[in-house]
Amino acid sequence: MTSLKRNLTLAFALSLSLSALPAAQAQASSPVEVTFWSWYLSPKFDGYLKDTISAFEAANPGIKVKWFDKQDSMVQDFISSVNLGSAPDVVNLNIDETAKAAQNGFLAPLEGLVSRAVLNSYYPQPLSNFASLGQHYGLPWYGWLNEGVLVYNPDLLKKAGINSIPKTMDEMMDAARKIKTATGAYGWVPALKDPNTASMLGYFNADGLGIYGADGKAVFNSSAHVALLQKYIELFKGGFIPEDALRREAFQLGTEMYAQNKVAMIIGGPQALTRIRDNNKDLYAKTAVGVAPLGKAKIQTGGGMALVVPKASKHTKEAAMFAAFMTNNTNQMTFAKMVPIVPTTKAAQNDPFFKQKSSDAISKATSMIGAQGRFINPGYRAPGNSDDLYKNFNDNIEAAMLGKKTAQQALDDSVAFWNANMKK
Repeated sequence: MTSLKRNLTLAFALSLSLSALPAAQAQASSPVEVTFWSWYLSPKFDGYLKDTISAFEAANPGIKVKWFDKQDSMVQDFISSVNLGSAPDVVNLNIDETAKAAQNGFLAPLEGLVSRAVLNSYYPQPLSNFASLGQHYGLPWYGWLNEGVLVYNPDLLKKAGINSIPKTMDEMMDAARKIKTATGAYGWVPALKDPNTASMLGYFNADGLGIYGADGKAVFNSSAHVALLQKYIELFKGGFIPEDALRREAFQLGTEMYAQNKVAMIIGGPQALTRIRDNNKDLYAKTAVGVAPLGKAKIQTGGGMALVVPKASKHTKEAAMFAAFMTNNTNQMTFAKMVPIVPTTKAAQNDPFFKQKSSDAISKATSMIGAQGRFINPGYRAPGNSDDLYKNFNDNIEAAMLGKKTAQQALDDSVAFWNANMKK
């Protein structure tokens, strides 16, 4: 009986194992699904994203990617998804939002998820833009340069008696006065207080004026900072800057007014040219491109996007594989040939696409700055609670522009607020 019972037991166990095989095999063959959130890329770049995702899936048959494009609600939706335990696997964030997410413990460090060779494939500066406490939290994707190039209307400059484009920001201000007086058009639209950034801080940085002291406290209220702000106040009060510059994002306003022949120059990347071409083809045909005027520090600054992997992802390894694929040199260059981004991969600097000669404004601007991804550097680090601090700074800049505060008082008040509320 003992032998019979043992045999029956073994037979029963074997039958259970065999019956479980189809389910186990089905489970093993089910692809891992990676959820990917992009930011403001649909519908314009649907074709590029779908093709790149399909190429990744073909190379990695065990992984499927489910793509969503987020827009106004991206940041809020991401925070909510983390809190609800339903975070996506790969998220497209900018430098500031990556820093905040890393500081809040939302992101998985990429060390251990991707190889050192992958990390080394990007320019050091763009890679470090997404690092915190010695670890990397984002793979640099596409970027842009704030100064970029100077886009200008030769007819308006000629009418104002300007024979050569401005090479410094002081020359830019002088040109703005001449152009407005002679033509009625504005010289350009400075970024005085763009939403979600503290734009005047960028002008301080461009002139080599510090934002923080050695102790980490805000120090942007020195006499030199005040003097630079005063130059913009005088330009605004003199009617040489559109009043809407206090209410609207400068890039949007500047490109819109340029296409209407109401602005003569734009400082920025080739992206502005695509809007001009789409809105006023005749003006685009005569638009010229030159070297951007720089501040006294003679530096280019810029921003960028990265792909990050939330710590809450259930598939961090596969997510990192997809992020590395999307941001590799081949796929960044494919994207760069569709829209004038600045790639963040080292290999991009040798691509023939950036060495071609052309009289077309977009092609010329792209060849001038497209291979300069090494310069993608915000210039100063964002404070931990940047939303509140940037709003306070911008409110004070507006008060100074409108004569409600002196330049000194506005900066003093903002520095005091920052140092009382800044999170390290």
